[in-house]
Amino acid sequence: MQKEQTSVLIVGAGSRSAEAITRVLKTETDHRIVLLSRNTPTSEHDDKLAFYQGDFTVRKQLKDVCLRERPSVIINTAALTNVEYCEMNRQEAWNVNVRGVENIVGMCRILDSRMIQLSTDYIFDGTNGPYPETATPNPLNYYGKSKLAAENVCATGNIEYAIVRTNVLYGATMSFKPDFVIKISEKLQQKQEFGVVNDQFHNPTLIDDLAYAIKKLIVKRRQGIYNVAGSEYLNRYDFATAIARTYGLDENLIKAITTESLKPAVERPLKAGLVTLKAETDLGINFSNVADGLTTMRRQMQLFGYREWKL
Repeated sequence: MQKEQTSVLIVGAGSRSAEAITRVLKTETDHRIVLLSRNTPTSEHDDKLAFYQGDFTVRKQLKDVCLRERPSVIINTAALTNVEYCEMNRQEAWNVNVRGVENIVGMCRILDSRMIQLSTDYIFDGTNGPYPETATPNPLNYYGKSKLAAENVCATGNIEYAIVRTNVLYGATMSFKPDFVIKISEKLQQKQEFGVVNDQFHNPTLIDDLAYAIKKLIVKRRQGIYNVAGSEYLNRYDFATAIARTYGLDENLIKAITTESLKPAVERPLKAGLVTLKAETDLGINFSNVADGLTTMRRQMQLFGYREWKL
């Protein structure tokens, strides 16, 4: 008797993380991949891939896709992540980051599907990072509060779920989506001095590592909270200078500044980041350090045809 094919629905298919997850699942599993995004459908044709244009915060639009495809697993990569925007547009942030998650949890309950929800180290106050999965959350801003609320929706939803906390995602995408690495590289190529904060600590995460971890969570049917992040814990200034060194650019153009000097409108956790021992041991993953991750990103960008990105 032929085994039924696993169907995975990825919500927020236009995101950087969704592209990496799709790439890994397509090449390393036989799962049928269903993509849901508010953006224009992809032109790519693949028997393992289906694309729907729709808004997961509108319950009927999500329901129509779910009842048609009946996914075994729903991965939510969609979120409003701009900290200042979330602070100024709280209703919209809640609608996307929490109400949308409530819609997904409701469909998982109906279909008996598993859910994987992406979260962030911004649920912590940054006084004692990096944080293990068991640390007590204390978000400083509305973005962090909305993401913590989304975690609670999953935990109380009476479904099989996994929460993947991550931070400072970077990596190659076919659509050349800007991230910290691309922004720093472009500034360095303009050969003008600029400042980067030296008091915000995280462990930058290669999107491919995130994708492999999610694949393992699906295959192993793991539940609960997992921290997925890079192996190197450093501040933003040190990350920026590592980008310069790895790509042969002038790190002397980067000046160390403090967060306070920027007079930010929204408070951020300073010493954040995540402890990844649980994911390393339980999922069997060795997370990339910064140099290896940046090298992987450069190689992939070249493979994707971005000849103008001459790094």
